[in-house]
Parts: sequence; C-alpha cells; structure tokens
Amino acid sequence: MKRIKFRIPIDKVNYEFFNAFKWFMDLVEWGYGDTYFFLGSDVVKLVEIKFKEDLKAEEIVKKLLEIPHVRDAKLIPKNDHYLLYVRANIFEAPFPKNVLEVFDIQKKGVVVFEKGTFTSKEIYLYVICEDELVGDVISVVKKVYGGELVSIEEYSPEDNPLSKLTGKQLETLLLAYKSGYFDDPRRITLRELAEMLNLSPSTVKEHLRKAQRKIFEELIG
Repeated sequence: MKRIKFRIPIDKVNYEFFNAFKWFMDLVEWGYGDTYFFLGSDVVKLVEIKFKEDLKAEEIVKKLLEIPHVRDAKLIPKNDHYLLYVRANIFEAPFPKNVLEVFDIQKKGVVVFEKGTFTSKEIYLYVICEDELVGDVISVVKKVYGGELVSIEEYSPEDNPLSKLTGKQLETLLLAYKSGYFDDPRRITLRELAEMLNLSPSTVKEHLRKAQRKIFEELIG
C-alpha cells in the first residue's frame, strides 16, 4: 500500500461545485479534514476549521444551507476553532464531468481519500491506495483536480486498529469522536449523532459499543 500526497493550488480549481464554496475558503485561516463517507446518495464531510477572524457561526451555516445541494450543515465549537459538518447530495451537486473517474478508480481496488489540509491558497490531499493503482490515482487526481504530486510513501494498514472495524462502525465512531460525543461535557447528543447518520439512537449506540470493544481487543489483547 502507498500513501500519495498531492498539492492543489486553489487558483487552479475552477468548476461550479468548488466555486459555490469560494466565499467560505476566503474566511478560512486553516482547515483539516480527515473524515468523509457516503450515506446513500449523500456524502458527509467533517472538517476542523479555524477562521481568520471572529465570525458568527450561525451566519456561516445559514449561507452554507443556501447552496442547493447542501442538505445539512453545522459548526460545532472545538477549543479555539470549529468542527464543520456538511452533508450534500452528490447527484445534485455540479461536479465536473470527469469527477466520475474518481469514483470509477475506487471500484478497481482500495483507494481511500484519507485526509486533506488547506488554507485559502492551497489544498494538500492524501490518498491511500494499492501499489498497482498508484499510476491511475496520480493520473486521475491531476486530471480532475489539477493536483501536483508531492510525495509517495509506504503505508501499512495492519498497524491501525481501525482497520478491524466494519464500515458502519468506523463511520459512527469517527463522527462521534470528531463531533465531540466523547468530550466532557459532550458537545453532541446521541440523538443528534443518530440524525446525522440517519440511524436510530439504539443502532448508533450499538455500533459505538462494538467499535470500542474491537479497538480495545486490538490494543490490550
């Protein structure tokens, strides 16, 4: 397995989907996003955001919700910055025509868009993939996003206890953790978490219980 790092200059990204968020990018001092997953036809994205100045979160959320393909958005306070939760419909969003090549390459094998960091000037994108797909991934990211290759390094998923979780367990655990469910005091309730995932509170609770048990088994043995 390999981890590939790309740099994407903001001024090279010029398509309708991204343009809808350019006003938002202008407000950002830095951003770090390491979680996204699909729920039916929707994509959920979690990003830690630090804004350039003290802005009103409710006004930013209101403007995000005015974007047609955005179904839900929340800004959850986290120390000196925010956790941004956005849920959007991928079929209603005006993606560039060749973005489907990104989804097609994920059908060939293991291709995970692991995380991204960004400022108002550039984005750094990290992609994990099987060795034989490295060339395809580099080609597609360059074509679709205008990405510039920065580095390629070895990646060992066996070292990560999260690899033992099912997809639903991983999604639930990551969303719970990033949203502040395990904080003291909690920043989000079980019911709010369930609404984000389109699941019942009891199902979310069960996913969390099983996920934590598997991780403890890997760490403690």
